[in-house]
Amino acid sequence: MKNLAIALFVCAAVIGSTAAFADDGSDVTVNVSLVPLQSGSLPTSVTTYGMVVPSHKARLNLSAPIAAKVSDVEVREGEIVDKGSPLVTLVPSPSSRAAYKQAKLALKVANHLLERSRSLAKAHLETASQLAQDEKTAEDAKSTLEALQEEGASGPNTLKAPFRAIIMKINANSGTFVSQGDNVIELAKPEGLVFKTGVVPELAAQIKNGDDATITPFSGSGTFHGKVILAGSVVDPQNGLVPIEISLPDSSMLTGEMGKVVINTGVRNGYVVPHDAVLLNTSGQTYIVQSINNVAKIVPVTVITSKDDNDLVEGKLVADAPVVGAGNYQLDNGTKMKAVNELRSAKKSSGSNVPPPLTGYGAASAGDDSSGKGGK
Repeated sequence: MKNLAIALFVCAAVIGSTAAFADDGSDVTVNVSLVPLQSGSLPTSVTTYGMVVPSHKARLNLSAPIAAKVSDVEVREGEIVDKGSPLVTLVPSPSSRAAYKQAKLALKVANHLLERSRSLAKAHLETASQLAQDEKTAEDAKSTLEALQEEGASGPNTLKAPFRAIIMKINANSGTFVSQGDNVIELAKPEGLVFKTGVVPELAAQIKNGDDATITPFSGSGTFHGKVILAGSVVDPQNGLVPIEISLPDSSMLTGEMGKVVINTGVRNGYVVPHDAVLLNTSGQTYIVQSINNVAKIVPVTVITSKDDNDLVEGKLVADAPVVGAGNYQLDNGTKMKAVNELRSAKKSSGSNVPPPLTGYGAASAGDDSSGKGGK
């Protein structure tokens, strides 16, 4: 009986202490720090990678004017040459030489017939229409011969640089034969270089002509500033990207040099929160936790951009309810919490527009719940 009395006494003591603990408000399970939710803005940008290439307008292909044999190649790929510099010498092929000889003979015959027609017409033995026809035949033969001479069919023909140029590609070697119209050599103007890149269609919609851009070569040779001169509107079927071209200062980078470019696309408005307030659930959805009367409310958000330690987000947030910072990863919907700090504002980023901290918060609905949670 004595032992039973002792046991009953201990149980009563435990129950009493538990009731006293509950009455003291110890059902708050998580200690957290809170940050006021603030409307603001941050600059937005698109970061991508690319390389230096000649612009479309700066390119020129020199083609073979006639069927010919490449006699000499005077330049090398990557070389910069002055205007008028010899590039490639072509020697007429047997067929081109034969065409030239035939044209010379045709002109000789046409001139002979024309002289005869003029003599007959003077003696009134030939009509004016026949004379006119012979004159046209002689003129056509002359034009054909002159065209072949200009194309180089009369002898060796040297292709020369029409402007100061970079030798981009040589498509024929000494001793090879080329057909009329074949691309022999590709040129580019040194002052016509651009930084070419590509972005997915979703990001392309944010970029417009005239946007400022900062290019950082992988070589570590500094940074260069340009502007978007081509914001494409068609997806390249070869890579699925929308082409973007950035202007370059003269002589800043070399053709083929690769690097990173950051394109400034403007300023976006939303809510500015500390980066550590944004979490990622198991479904890949970003979310933040708000405090509604010291009860956790999970709110899905979209991160628009980030700068320094702040994120700019959009979502169905309660404008006067604070955001949970430290301790947020422990919370589910409905978890009670206790703030262990005075409300502090998000760190202000350079170039951002973050208003002063809010002082009050209420208990309105925070919007849709997210499914699941996890750490970011």
